[in-house]
Amino acid sequence: MKILKEIIDFSDSEHIRGHNDAVVLFDKLDLIKLNRLPWKLSQPLFALCLQGSASLKVNLQDYNIRRNELVTLMPEHIVHGYSCSEDFKGVFIVVSKKVSEELLPDITSALPILMDFRQTPVVTLSEEETASIMEYYEFIWRKIRTVRAHYANKQVNSMLLSVLYELLSIYKDHFSYGNFKRSRNEETFYSFYSMLEAEYRKERSVVYFANRLCISPKHLSMVVKKVSGRTASDWIDEYVVLEAKQMLRTTTLTVQEVSRELNFANQSFFGKYFKKHVGMSPSEYRQQGQ
Repeated sequence: MKILKEIIDFSDSEHIRGHNDAVVLFDKLDLIKLNRLPWKLSQPLFALCLQGSASLKVNLQDYNIRRNELVTLMPEHIVHGYSCSEDFKGVFIVVSKKVSEELLPDITSALPILMDFRQTPVVTLSEEETASIMEYYEFIWRKIRTVRAHYANKQVNSMLLSVLYELLSIYKDHFSYGNFKRSRNEETFYSFYSMLEAEYRKERSVVYFANRLCISPKHLSMVVKKVSGRTASDWIDEYVVLEAKQMLRTTTLTVQEVSRELNFANQSFFGKYFKKHVGMSPSEYRQQGQ
């Protein structure tokens, strides 16, 4: 099992189930072993608190998780640490990024919900919604070891698709998306957001994204601010800075190599950019975490 093998202990077969590299289910928080922080996810992770409480820091935001609260962590989320009460109980589902992308019914129409996954990773469920998620979890838990070889992948994918639809439905209900057509400003913002996620390692210029969208930088900034409450530059800087922090704390790349990975002209420009947004140099930030 390759999914998250660096942070999940797969030796406790009583509390974990997995199918190929598609999905992992487990019900014991101790199976997560984070040796280095921050940790950037490479695939979706869903966690449901059933008892007790937990504290989690994601993308520099602190969250207190209690009973009936669902945590949805997406690729590119950066986890800075967690703790939990002694009586904590929960269930966890990790789906490979490839499988989740294949299963999402319509990535364009689902984008607003996926953005809420990223911006609001914790949502409080009703007792009925918690029971529904647990029904899916327990069903997959039971079936995952008995699926027949010939159609195993199709069976597992079908079960996961049902879970994804349920999660999308829950978020849609909680955030009241309704069936209204998105405005032109919202369409522009979602297009910007999609491009940013794909290209923030290469591009940091509002002008670049505006040109891609065939609008002026001023108009793009106005639209992004109006829709999200934050400027386009704020969104760009957040992605770049979080990625830089993650690389400095969790890789052995030199500061110069990190600056190259993020497409800075040289290490000096990267250092000035990082210090402007973080308040210390890349080297100081790395040493602080050791």
